[in-house]
This record gives sequence, C-alpha cells and structure tokens, in this order.
Amino acid sequence: MRNRCRLTTLYLLSISSLLLLSACGETHSSTTSMLIITEKGQCGNQQWIKAYDPNNQSSAETFKLMVEQELNWSLIEVDREYFTTYSRKGNKPWILNQIEYPKEPMKPL
Repeated sequence: MRNRCRLTTLYLLSISSLLLLSACGETHSSTTSMLIITEKGQCGNQQWIKAYDPNNQSSAETFKLMVEQELNWSLIEVDREYFTTYSRKGNKPWILNQIEYPKEPMKPL
C-alpha cells in the first residue's frame, strides 16, 4: 500500500512537471508557400517585406516578414511570386528562411 502511494505521488508530480514545462514553452510555426511580394523596406539595419499567399482563399491580406540576409532582401522584387519558407517563435515577427523563384512547369515533348 505504501509503495502504491509513492508511485501515485511520483506519477502526479511527473505529470504536473510536464504540464508546467509545456505551458511555459514557446510555440514555433513554420510555413512553406508561394508568396507575392507587395512591398519591401528597411528600418535601420533591419530589412522587411510585405507579402500575401495567393493560394490561401480564406485570407488574402498581406503580412510582414523580416529578412535577415541583406543580399536576399536586395534581390527580392516587388510584384513577383516566390516559393518561400518562413517561420516564427511565439509572438515574434515572421522570419524569411528561404526564397526562390518558382520552377517552370515542364513542357510536353
């Protein structure tokens, strides 16, 4: 009986600890999609773009992404469509992780 009580207490403490740790953790979101760039700018030494996902029919509003690589930012053109990967942690701004021109579809022979 005493062993059972100890095991139950240990089990409850473990579950409580896990719940506490998971509640304090930051969420991390990552998305891969096509984006159309509508605007780009700089604020001090930070570069950003505004874009929207043309394939997302539920929301066509633009959102802001921070571009950490200045070279990437300088090559991005407004009103162009790109294949992108972007992410964010918690409530921090979206960060552009990867950007490239979409591949052209293969032409039939």
